[in-house]
Amino acid sequence: MSTDPLLQPYRLKHLVLRNRLMSTAHEPAYTEDGMPKERYRLYHAEKAKGGIALTMIGGSSVVAADSAQAFGNILLYKDEAVRWLKELADDVHGHGAAVMIQMTHLGRRTNWNKADWLPVIAPSNVREPSHRAFPKIMEDWDITRVVQAYADGAERVKAAGLDGLELECYGHLIDQFWSPATNRRDGSARISSSARGWSATRTGTVVFRGRRGSRSPSASRPQA
Repeated sequence: MSTDPLLQPYRLKHLVLRNRLMSTAHEPAYTEDGMPKERYRLYHAEKAKGGIALTMIGGSSVVAADSAQAFGNILLYKDEAVRWLKELADDVHGHGAAVMIQMTHLGRRTNWNKADWLPVIAPSNVREPSHRAFPKIMEDWDITRVVQAYADGAERVKAAGLDGLELECYGHLIDQFWSPATNRRDGSARISSSARGWSATRTGTVVFRGRRGSRSPSASRPQA
C-alpha cells in the first residue's frame, strides 16, 4: 500500500474520502435545458472511475430565475434538477467517489436578455464590465427571497443524495455585497442598513439550518 500522503484516506466530518485527489468545480457547458443529463453525468463518472476521491459539479449552479445562465449553468432552482442530480450522484458513488456541487446567484454577472428576461439584480446599480448589464438595486424583499433560494437549492441537493455543497462568492452576488466597488448602499438609498451587511454567513445559516418549515422541494416554487 502506498505511503504517499495524497493517496491516504481523508475524513471530512461525516464523509470519508478514499484519497486526497479531487476535481474542483467548473462548468463544462454540458447541461441540456439547464439540467445535468447524460453527457454531464458521464463526464464526472469517468473521473470517479479514474480514482479521484471527490468531484465537484456545477461551477456554478444557479439558485434563482433572475440569475440567468451565463455559461451553461445548472438551473438548481428547478425541482426537475433533483432527478438528474440523483442519477449523477448514484453513478459517481457507484465508482467509489463522492460528489459535491457549487451553487451561486450571479447577481450582476449575467444579462437580462436571457431565459425569462428578468432584471439583473445587485447591491447597487454598478454596471458589470463583461456582460454590460445595468442591475436593479436589490430591495429588502429581494435579499430575503434570494437567501431563501439558496436554502431551497440546498434542499434539492440533499434530496438528490449529493455529499455536500459550497457557496461561490467571488465576483458573484455575495461578493458584490462585500466589495465597496459594487456595494454603494448607504442611508440615502432608502433601503434598510441591514441590507448592506448581507453575507455568506447569513446565507450559510439559512442554508444549513434549512429554514424552510415543512416544505418539500416539490412544493417550493421560488419566484424571481
